[in-house]
Amino acid sequence: MSRRRQGRELVLGCLYAHFSTGEAAEAIFRAQAGRVTYDADTLAYAKRLFLRAISEAETIDRVIRDRALNWDFARIGLVEKNILRMGIAELWFFPETPAKVVIDEAVDLAREFGAAESGTFINGILDAVYKAMDQAPSDKP
Repeated sequence: MSRRRQGRELVLGCLYAHFSTGEAAEAIFRAQAGRVTYDADTLAYAKRLFLRAISEAETIDRVIRDRALNWDFARIGLVEKNILRMGIAELWFFPETPAKVVIDEAVDLAREFGAAESGTFINGILDAVYKAMDQAPSDKP
């Protein structure tokens, strides 16, 4: 498993814990990161991504609502919401990672941790967000 993949799995666990409990981000990150040994680069990347996904959650959630046509936001599973939050944050704020990699990784995480059709749903939303980034810069904060 790649280091970035390990970092994304860590971020997913942190986001899940944060949005489930409301506990402080720093405490959650320390607790989750302490469960497995990560190298310094993986931890730094994961922490940046986690904190960015949280700080931009309101804007990201609005984009998810706009892109998830015919879906009630409240009915989207927490795992799927958090994969989308992480994926959108990575698309918007981590240009060093190719969009194709971000989307593929998010789909893989959805297949592993989400519901049966999560991969297709995640792919559709992230692809729409990515395409909108090229067409309408205002879609990115």
